[in-house]
Amino acid sequence: MSTASSHNYLPLFHHVMATVAHIFYWDASYVLYYLKAKWKGYRSSASPDNMYNVFVTYDTKDPWVSEWVLETLRVKLEVEGEKALPLCLEERDWPLGVPVIDNLTQSIRYSRKTLFVLTKAYAKTGVFRLAMYLAHQRLLDENLDVIVVLMLEPVLQNSHFLRLRRRLCGESVVEWPRTAAAEPWFWQNLRNVVRVDNQTMYTSTYSQYFTCSRERD
Repeated sequence: MSTASSHNYLPLFHHVMATVAHIFYWDASYVLYYLKAKWKGYRSSASPDNMYNVFVTYDTKDPWVSEWVLETLRVKLEVEGEKALPLCLEERDWPLGVPVIDNLTQSIRYSRKTLFVLTKAYAKTGVFRLAMYLAHQRLLDENLDVIVVLMLEPVLQNSHFLRLRRRLCGESVVEWPRTAAAEPWFWQNLRNVVRVDNQTMYTSTYSQYFTCSRERD
């Protein structure tokens, strides 16, 4: 491994760990979820034959968000457009009676991307924190960045998490438009983002890191 590749690796590793620490530090609920996840174990998925294109995680307790995901987001990605994108949706696809941590683990494992539909309330929940932890595990364990953030509301504006996402792969952070005229562009952009691997949209510094990592593997 060259000195240059080592230097590229270290900033990424530090940024990832800083992000996780910033989101979860002193959060008792996350500690509980973390211990459950470590006890259950996270098994790497190296198979390209994913069942779903996108796992969508959102606030199922908010009726408006739930309706928007099921009636609008689902239609725009699964039904409309040039190519249907099979989604994994908690309220439709999760088997009943299975613990949340197991459903989350399997959904993230068997989907190409994980789409976080963020609202102020959802960003404070333990489910969001657990899903983010598992998605970050795929980056650390498999060298796969599967995270896409869709902000329905302006949240986490001053967080290291969003700063990292925008520095690492700015196109993986999308915001709901303020005007109806911009909605067609938004949907086309979102379709493109969830179809394409995040690594191909990285800034040059991080693209070099992933290239070096694959060569070592």
